[in-house]
Amino acid sequence: MDISSVNSAAVTNSQGTTTGRKNILTQDDFLKLFTTQLKYQNPLEPLDNFQMASQMAQFNTVDALLKMNETMTQLATGQNSVNQLQMAGLIGKKVKTQGNNLVIEQGAVGEGMYQLAKPGKVIIQILNSQGAPVRLIDAGVRDTSLQKIGWDGKDQAGSSLPDGTYTFRILALDSQGLSVTVNTYQVGTVSGISLENGSAALQVNGGKVQLGDILSILN
Repeated sequence: MDISSVNSAAVTNSQGTTTGRKNILTQDDFLKLFTTQLKYQNPLEPLDNFQMASQMAQFNTVDALLKMNETMTQLATGQNSVNQLQMAGLIGKKVKTQGNNLVIEQGAVGEGMYQLAKPGKVIIQILNSQGAPVRLIDAGVRDTSLQKIGWDGKDQAGSSLPDGTYTFRILALDSQGLSVTVNTYQVGTVSGISLENGSAALQVNGGKVQLGDILSILN
């Protein structure tokens, strides 16, 4: 009598209907199945030593996997705690990350940067928090070095815009009129830590930034 037949018998009641099953079998479940198998084995065809050794090896494997899973969970929990401590130490620090947010705070405009994959003519578009364009800047032809946005916080008419979070877009075309790949970066102060579904993220320029996405700490 093999384990699969015992398992089938264990989950079927006397009326032939199937009872609810657990999604995961624990070590105790395997041991119960094994002892049930021994109890109901055919006396004329008892479980031989090879079968018994094979099934005991399976039990040991299950036990090892359960312990490994528990250890990995503990390691992950510990790593999350370390990451949160590192994040807490960054509050108030100015960092550079990938992104395209610009913040105006008390009239001061945050820094934004970009880098072209190859030289090209650049147009910078500034958008407000609703995604509406408020400024177009003709930056001329730029090379592949790191470039600053250089926005003064004013709209197209020259009026100062209110405090808030803005975004920038870069349109770059090469000499053939083909689009050029652009990487954008934002510089901002870490204002706090947000926790969502057990995952922590830094709050920078009104958005969320993962610890691994920080490219440099500037102060």
